[in-house]
Amino acid sequence: MVKTREVPRELKNFNSLFNSLIYRHDVSTIFDDFLTVFICCFARGTQEPLYFETIKRYNRKELDLFAKMMGELIILYAKAKNDDDWIDPLGDYYEVLAGQYKKSRLGQFFTPKPLCDLMAEISLTGSSWGKTVNDCACGSGRMLLSSNKVVQGNYYVAQDLDPICCKMSAINLCMHGIRAEVHQMDTLRMTKPHRSYLINPKFHEHKTHLILIK
Repeated sequence: MVKTREVPRELKNFNSLFNSLIYRHDVSTIFDDFLTVFICCFARGTQEPLYFETIKRYNRKELDLFAKMMGELIILYAKAKNDDDWIDPLGDYYEVLAGQYKKSRLGQFFTPKPLCDLMAEISLTGSSWGKTVNDCACGSGRMLLSSNKVVQGNYYVAQDLDPICCKMSAINLCMHGIRAEVHQMDTLRMTKPHRSYLINPKFHEHKTHLILIK
């Protein structure tokens, strides 16, 4: 069970729902599958085979829990938008899992939000919009979220070798209404992407959240 005292207050409800799933499934599998289901829902019917392949190990009650978990996050994203701020609830929760399940395949920690904001302010203050900004080891996408708060209207290219990180980045960028692309790849070797996500390609025109998978 994920210890509640280590979970951020705003994620308590999410954590309670998550804990209801761990009795029958591996923690890392649950988190990875939840990210996949979230992405498929915002792929607007273009990833039905991936969706059905992912959910086949869960029963109806467990899938209802996934839907409620998604709802909890959407509420948090909406509140952050109203506050003109950015959040990374997935990265925050991932770090709790990584700390509590050291033997699982979860095992990364990300740059703290205040440091991301400071680095973005130093790098981008005074810059104009309309540039392409790259993060070659994006993690959960925090630096790009922070950069977009300093200067909005840029196009972001995110890369990471870890598939879970790429999924978190894709969701975070999508839910913040940011136009971007995320590539799961080895940036040092510049390998061909294993999977790519096109985020909100026409968000500024239609205000519609969308993730396209290639």
